[in-house]
This record gives sequence, structure tokens and C-alpha cells, in this order.
Amino acid sequence: MKFIPVKTKIMEPPQEDLYSVLDASVPELKNGDIVCISSKVVAIHQGRTVRISEADKAELVKREADHLIHADYHPFPLTIKFNTFLGAAGIDESNGNGYYILPPERVFETAAELHGYFKKRHNITDIGVIITDSRSLPFRFGAMGVAIACWGFSPIASHVGKKDLFGREIKYERSNLADAVAAAANLVSGEVAECQPVVIARGVPEVVFGDGDRSADLIVKPEEDIFRILYERFLK
Repeated sequence: MKFIPVKTKIMEPPQEDLYSVLDASVPELKNGDIVCISSKVVAIHQGRTVRISEADKAELVKREADHLIHADYHPFPLTIKFNTFLGAAGIDESNGNGYYILPPERVFETAAELHGYFKKRHNITDIGVIITDSRSLPFRFGAMGVAIACWGFSPIASHVGKKDLFGREIKYERSNLADAVAAAANLVSGEVAECQPVVIARGVPEVVFGDGDRSADLIVKPEEDIFRILYERFLK
């Protein structure tokens, strides 16, 4: 596999066109590529920004979070957003130049729009898109990437029916390709001043390409989630 970071111009709040930046920066794509794009630049493209001097972050977090988890022992609120745990509902002020960057809207629809753009722009058929964000995990320091939306490929690779080293048939095991690729892409793109909000993942194994909404393949419903006991009392 190769993970190819793409350096772009700085996208400045309150709003700037992402497609013109992609036109100017993204090299020729190949069939089988997966393009990972930071949620921050998607949000700026959508105008999802608020001047810090004109906003109360705590109120913004309450408004933007799908679910809010109160933790008096920690200065930053934990929230559920995009079906994952994100600090402060994904609201960020780094590289905002005086603005809060809010989480993007319609993320799966936006991923579909980007997928169509890349297919047409680069005259290819098999292309994936992932919109990434950064999150922290329980019991771990440091942030890592997560896919908040994807399009153009199956985010899950099933191993059911395969045989292990000793001939035992696999009954349940699956690989989460979308989050694995997002984590690697965020490691390559950087978190501070690299200005590399796009990463091309090339040669990812076991990818099945195809159009259509695959969000249900990726996201576990709370009633089926083994981890539900950790958060169910905070669900609205």
C-alpha cells in the first residue's frame, strides 16, 4: 500500500470552495484509489464556521452534538457525533484563524458528491472517498483518524467462510477497511501545520468498489452494539 499526502493551499474560513482546491492540487488518480479528505476542509467548503469572538463554544457543542456526555472531572465535554465518540462534537479552532470550525453536514451525501466529482474529473470507475476526522480512544493518549463517511466501496471486508491456519471456518470476523484507511491517512496527513488535508490511499487490499450508500454496512445500531452499556444512558 501507498499513502500519498497531497499538499494544498490553505483553505481559509469563513468559506472557500473545496473543488477548486482539489482541481489545483490532486494529481492523476488511478482506478482502485481511495481519496481521504479531512472533515475540516469539507466544513470550510460548506461555510460551517463561526467567529470565536461571536460564539460560546459550550453552547455550540450542545447544539452540534448528537448526544452529550457530562464529565465534571474533565474540562472538555465528550460527545457522540457521526456515530463515534468525539471531543466537543468535533468542533475545532486549530487552523481556524479566529473561527470555530463546526462539523460538516450531510457527510455521506457529500462523500457521494466527491465520489462523482473524482470519477468525472479523472475518468475512472473504481474510486473510493472517505471523509476523516480525529478522535481519542478510551485508555489511550493521542488522536487517530476515523471515517465519518465513505462512498464508492464496501467499508467492511467479510472473512466469513474462510479457513484459519488450522482449518477452522471463520464464523463472524470482518475487517473495518474504512476506519483502518482513515487512521493511516491521518497519520500521513498530520495534525498541525502540514496543510495536507487530502491523502490518496493506493493498493488497499480486499476493497470491493461500487456506488451506493453503504453506511448501514459500517455503522452498528445501538440495540446491536456490544458497547451500548457504556453510553446508553446518555442517548437522547
